[in-house]
Amino acid sequence: MGYVVEGVAFLSGACLIGGGLYLAMRGTFPAWWPQRILWPLVRVTPSVARLQGLTAVALGASILTIVLTSIVPQSTGGILVLAALAAYLVALLMFLFSTWLSRRPAG
Repeated sequence: MGYVVEGVAFLSGACLIGGGLYLAMRGTFPAWWPQRILWPLVRVTPSVARLQGLTAVALGASILTIVLTSIVPQSTGGILVLAALAAYLVALLMFLFSTWLSRRPAG
């Protein structure tokens, strides 16, 4: 059962990194996404979309780092957990900043 959870986490992290790179390179969300998926965002500018993409990359990297902790020695695993927590906090801050950017008054 543990390998299944690791596999699902690995695939989730890889998909987040892929989607994040797509958003970061394109600078816009796909047109077919319904508006309710973009809920916290009000005005999606290219910089907001790129920040959301970088957030997804950081979150995916955090997940992949946690998955890697199961196959490395304990001392290295501890360092990887700290790196994963740091990546998660960076992702959270980028998400909050991009949401703030999309909601601030234009001008």
